[in-house]
Amino acid sequence: MGQKYSTLKRACPVCEKKTGAVMGKLTYALFDDLEIPGVKNLVQCGDCDMLFDDVAFTERQLDEYYRCNEHYAATDIGGAGGVSDDNKERYDRIIDMLNPGRADLILDYGCGQGGLVARCRQRGLTAVGIEPSAKSREVAQSSGLPVFDSMDALKAEDRACRIYAVVFSHVLEHLLNPMHLVRICGELAEDAWVYLEVPDADSYLAPNTVRWEEMYFEHLSHFRQNHLQEFARRSGIEVIKEYKQVFSTSLDDIKCLVLLGRFSGDVVKEDGSKIKESRPFFKLTALSADAVPKDGPLALWGVSQYAMLLLGSYPGLKDRIHRLFDASPAKIGRSINGVVVESSANINTLPADVNLLIPKSKFLTQMCRQLHDCGYRGDVRII
Repeated sequence: MGQKYSTLKRACPVCEKKTGAVMGKLTYALFDDLEIPGVKNLVQCGDCDMLFDDVAFTERQLDEYYRCNEHYAATDIGGAGGVSDDNKERYDRIIDMLNPGRADLILDYGCGQGGLVARCRQRGLTAVGIEPSAKSREVAQSSGLPVFDSMDALKAEDRACRIYAVVFSHVLEHLLNPMHLVRICGELAEDAWVYLEVPDADSYLAPNTVRWEEMYFEHLSHFRQNHLQEFARRSGIEVIKEYKQVFSTSLDDIKCLVLLGRFSGDVVKEDGSKIKESRPFFKLTALSADAVPKDGPLALWGVSQYAMLLLGSYPGLKDRIHRLFDASPAKIGRSINGVVVESSANINTLPADVNLLIPKSKFLTQMCRQLHDCGYRGDVRII
């Protein structure tokens, strides 16, 4: 049976066509205070086979979502742009690849708390950042780092120093139209080096090996190596080097694609079938909730995007989960389906008849140890 294609709301981030085949529906139970729908369709482009999410929300809604996002400002884990030994090692890897001189200006787009900018300064280099999240930007600026809210704000600064390199580290997958942003940066930073890093879709999204914990609501484009290469070419980037890399030493289960190039100004537009690699069409396998007890009240600890996917995918959980817990101050006090997120310090107040659900994550071992140390005796299910 052939693939059934339909017209999409969103254009493919690589070939910019709006026809694709729906592989499955992804439904997230987002925080009640967000004005953005939590439903997406995972699609495969009918022209170039790129995998991406077709969404009902707008650029304005997505911009507002990130502007108000406080979670990345409240953590030092990789991806938040914070300062930690693990992050510094990762920043050094990026800096060493770019090999800048002391007077060369590095622009980190989507810099979070400004960790890469800070690391550049520690190494005697020059760097600035752009960060849409108001709270993350506030953290960076409180440390004296030159971090701006937009490209326009950076240009208004009228810096005499020409941009040597632009870094897009785990940014492109978050955008509805990443190519538009990269082309704008290419116009501002003519002949500059470009560093692109994104999650490797082949490591988490395949017919029989979907790693659901990496299907983040915020990740809207799922790049394979050939698609990242074509994305760069169509964005006006001459590809110099590309390879695969783990995110960092402590997050070595997250596989990434890295591409180094230079803005050439030669934007390419052509038939997407030339990069088609006959990726087999498949229907997204069902997200399993076998570990969830069939009866009785439930609580959930760890309000991750994976947890939101579980809550959104199984409406029956809505009436059974009476308490939510998390350690992040950016989540405590907010609510999902009317249930307020409490501090994880309150877990010991759970009645004995409540099953505690813990979504699988990189913090699982740490969380189980914490339960043991605090003497928790209730039933725990890993989902």
